[in-house]
Amino acid sequence: MKLESVKLKNFRGYRTETIIPISDLTAFIGKNEAGKSTILEALEIFFNNNLVSCEKADLNIDADNTNIEITCVFSAFPDEIIIDTDNPTTLQNEYLLNPENRLEIKKVFSATTAKPKEKIFIVCNHPSIENGNDLLILKRAELRQRADSLQISQNNYNSNVNSSMRGAIWNSLGELNLQETELLVDEEDTKKVYEALKNYLPIYALFQSDRQSKDDDKEVTDPMKIAVQQALSELTAEIEHIKTEVKNKALETANRTLAKLKEMSPELANELIPEFKTEPKFDSLFKLTINSDDGIPLNKRGSGIRRLILLSFFRAEAERIRAQHQESQVIFAFEEPENSQHPDHQVMLINTFMELANTGNSQIILTTHTPALASLLPLESLRFIEKDGNDRIVELGTDQIFEKIADTLGILADPISKNARAILLLEGKSDVTFVNHTATQLKKGGHIEHTFEDKRIALVPIGGCDNLKHWRTLRLAEQFEIPYCVMLDSDKGTNEEQKKSDQIQELQQSGIKAYVTRKRELENYIHLDCLNLPAGSTFSYTETCDAKCLIANEKSTKKTLILETYWRRMTSEQIREVEMYDDNGADKYEFTEMFTDFLNLVNE
Repeated sequence: MKLESVKLKNFRGYRTETIIPISDLTAFIGKNEAGKSTILEALEIFFNNNLVSCEKADLNIDADNTNIEITCVFSAFPDEIIIDTDNPTTLQNEYLLNPENRLEIKKVFSATTAKPKEKIFIVCNHPSIENGNDLLILKRAELRQRADSLQISQNNYNSNVNSSMRGAIWNSLGELNLQETELLVDEEDTKKVYEALKNYLPIYALFQSDRQSKDDDKEVTDPMKIAVQQALSELTAEIEHIKTEVKNKALETANRTLAKLKEMSPELANELIPEFKTEPKFDSLFKLTINSDDGIPLNKRGSGIRRLILLSFFRAEAERIRAQHQESQVIFAFEEPENSQHPDHQVMLINTFMELANTGNSQIILTTHTPALASLLPLESLRFIEKDGNDRIVELGTDQIFEKIADTLGILADPISKNARAILLLEGKSDVTFVNHTATQLKKGGHIEHTFEDKRIALVPIGGCDNLKHWRTLRLAEQFEIPYCVMLDSDKGTNEEQKKSDQIQELQQSGIKAYVTRKRELENYIHLDCLNLPAGSTFSYTETCDAKCLIANEKSTKKTLILETYWRRMTSEQIREVEMYDDNGADKYEFTEMFTDFLNLVNE
């Protein structure tokens, strides 16, 4: 299931019900004490109630009652659920979806004790008509009695299947008068429904920025716990088989015991029924950790090292999900991921987060105060939080909000010369090297007439074409009243490919000159002759390979320096060779055509 929004009421700084939209990548930004971490910890309480648990002190100080409410709204819920053995039903048929056809689960904690217990409700558009509003809390015998009292033919339902009887009863009642209802899931099939749904809830993993350093440091153990949980989720069928076999064997023994008891005391034996009180928790049986070679416990190393392990975990997870289309949904919540990290690692982490968010199997939620980090985030991911008295406001999606975010963090546009006549937006600093060298060589070879410098077109690296840095830079360009164009890597063969294509298509439809590369990244165009490979080397890469990584490993060079080091060696002839592509039998030249189009933005 995918988390679409969270609602908070009477929880810490959130007094009135506040609806917080959650996307594939969600970034909360605001001043200290604005309420960013509160949202992440509320979700931890909802999903786990472990790393952070609900306490009486979490009740808003101005609340008009003692109920703390944390509600999650989901899409992509299962098509079918089984609450009667081997008899599937649907949430729609049971009238368990809210008016927007989403699954809405509310947990209410009565703050009358130090550690409040949860009550769980499904908020749904449910029948309110008499004889139809209580069917999910009726036992099987009671459902049969209800069907009989309504004189429903037994030919219309299976009397051994609760969902079948409920369907027949609802069908017999005509207008059901559907009303938004908070259905308490503590009896009969309501409880079974939630138990079934729990198996589909996302795994939620919270990585906090402020925590004690101790032997079971969550920052180290949590990724490994997720690894165990994911492994178990992929073995669901096998585990269910084991559970069933164990239950059957145990019940056989229990029943034999009762049979012997019946010989001695029939009345007592008839009162006893063997049943399992709780489901076994397999994830608590497996303990996975990482030890260092020198014997120093990992949790005793610096916070930077521990967070570097987290970075590696996320990158490995991105590759795993990209390679395998797993069904298990994971929500990673990360407070201030930039803490204790080198700027290069910060950028790498954000890029990994964006890649994970595009897999369809993961959602990323984070908080940040760092301008450099926030400037790389997509605009649609941003949520601005600010205080409003003893309450909180969560805002998104308008130029005014982006302005607030940029001002709060101090994000500045990239400098643009006042003499600039147009702007070419690029993804990174090394892309500037690529464009300048390519244009110089193509002009030298007589393939284009001008360079970007000749036309006074400023080359500005801003990351993606839909991030906060891009937005800020374009506001500066609007002040200069100059046009702009865009060139992005296509990320061909990755989860980012479709997103990049959609972005470019949207820009083109708006009349903006915009292109993605035909190959995965600019590094994929580097001619092998420029790498000075040893004789007989078989090193190569395709247009969809991670050429940057492959070259870096082969040449023991930093990935960030690949274009700076090797693209500068490209001759005009080599550039023409690698940019050539076939178009229905005709030879075309990618960058020659692209640059010519860009350069036409500025007239002589």
